[in-house]
Amino acid sequence: MLAKRPASVPLLKWRAAAYGVALGMAALSALVRAVVERVAPGTAYYLVLLPGVVFTGAWCGTGPAAATAVVALELAWLTPEAAGQPHLPPQAAVAYLAVAAAIMWVTHALHRFAAQAVAAEARLAEVFRQIPGAAAILEAPEGRLLLHSIRSAEVLGHVPKLARTDGGLSPYAGVRADGTTMAEDEYAIVRALTTGEIVTGEHRRYRRGDGLADLEVYAGPVKTPDGEIVAAIGMAFDVTERMTAARLLAESEAKYRSTAERLRAAVDAAALGLWEIDLQTRQMRLDPAMATMMGLPAAEVEMPQAKFHEFVYPEDAPGALATLETAIQAGGVYADERRVCTVLGETRWLVSRATVLPEMRKIVGVAIDVTERREREDALRNALHAREVLMYEADHRIKNSLQLVTSLLRLQLSRGSSQETRDALGEAIARVDAVANAHSALQRSPDLRVIGIDGMLEDLCARVGALNPAVQVRCLAASGQTLPADCAVSLGLIASELITNALRHAFPAGADGQVSLTLRHTDGRLEMEIADTGCGMPGEEPARQGLGNMVVATLVRQIGATQHVQSAPGQGTRITVRLDVPAA
Repeated sequence: MLAKRPASVPLLKWRAAAYGVALGMAALSALVRAVVERVAPGTAYYLVLLPGVVFTGAWCGTGPAAATAVVALELAWLTPEAAGQPHLPPQAAVAYLAVAAAIMWVTHALHRFAAQAVAAEARLAEVFRQIPGAAAILEAPEGRLLLHSIRSAEVLGHVPKLARTDGGLSPYAGVRADGTTMAEDEYAIVRALTTGEIVTGEHRRYRRGDGLADLEVYAGPVKTPDGEIVAAIGMAFDVTERMTAARLLAESEAKYRSTAERLRAAVDAAALGLWEIDLQTRQMRLDPAMATMMGLPAAEVEMPQAKFHEFVYPEDAPGALATLETAIQAGGVYADERRVCTVLGETRWLVSRATVLPEMRKIVGVAIDVTERREREDALRNALHAREVLMYEADHRIKNSLQLVTSLLRLQLSRGSSQETRDALGEAIARVDAVANAHSALQRSPDLRVIGIDGMLEDLCARVGALNPAVQVRCLAASGQTLPADCAVSLGLIASELITNALRHAFPAGADGQVSLTLRHTDGRLEMEIADTGCGMPGEEPARQGLGNMVVATLVRQIGATQHVQSAPGQGTRITVRLDVPAA
């Protein structure tokens, strides 16, 4: 391994030390040369000078290596013949210098490549540390913390430390529903590390210095093809503001419904403000409650109808008069909600309901002040808008974080030292891509509760098809079905695992073929069929020891579905997943 210069040594001291080593190696080479000449005369003694150049180049760099080569050559050249040692022949000197130059070029290239590798690793670690949430990678089996994001301390309320050893999880303060502290094996990343569980969007309450926080947790294992867990990745995002907004919104909605019911009861039970218009004289009378609404003294008031319309908000006045005249002409019921400007200069919202009495030549009605209700509605609309903005921001950050994890795994894949590691990382990338695809489909959902499964599966097939360009991936999804988000995400993960498995294992290297996904809804049942034209499998059931098959079986049970496999050597494989759902 190439030596790394210690960062704590100043540059001048480092160079002095390097050249000192070079001089020492040159002198040692000359001494070795003299010993060899005495022990075995006639040996091509200049070759024994080369190990000094190799060592100096690997340890100290190109400059000191060049100094070693030159000094060693000078010492060999100046050796007196009287000592019985001939001068270094010119041909040997040229050969020696050529070999030394080649060695110095190789060591320089190795130093450069090592520096590039260190820089790439540092960039990779920095990308992971910049994830906008608490993120960590634990190494199996002891759970040693390999890397964590910068925001981990902010989200968790403390600096992360080694997990699962020496009470390493003691600073973590997850809270159960009953308020007690979670045990070690309840944390998502520990479950992923010890059992291989994949955790997606799990909500957890967390106790930190500023009180209880709401976290949205994701975790998953990184496994080798034989199922051995080598690491676990976990992320936690602070969704306290979003959850608090949701709880406040629910409380506001409940309060609004209760208030609306009381207002309806009050309107039915009594006239909070009574008014009437004489259709002959167009005089308007207000009772004390109605007069108070207008900012007038709490007494009966009589005024011309035209005078009262001067209190109506200028922008509302034309519509209010037209609605009233239409009701009078039709002889029916009048209902309107308008703004009025009171004598005190306040703007109030009034809801009026009235009935035209033709035989009495009057229109009689009641009015209620709904200003507070309108303000609550405005506040509710603002809260809904704020919630949408907050949810969009959180979803956007989660999407970016998933993309960062995918990029991290892809970079690690490019540097994988064994096929097993590359295969494990490739499967991890496919699963993260499947989660990201489901998350994108959820973002496109109008209410963030259900997902159009057809579009999600089409996008999934387009992405997964790149794993084996020689094989055509077709998607025939035209069910028009929507599913709850958790069910749709699980179905998408099942499809990803099955298609990925077919592309990797059903076709020999370089062989072409086809994998098709068909989705249909018949007789209250949703059927997803994945078929390939590959080499098939012996028997009717797939091998169950693989991670992919374990994931599929777990997800199938979670959504209450069934799985049926048909396969034979040379005849491909057909897997059908059936789920009871009502028609869209």
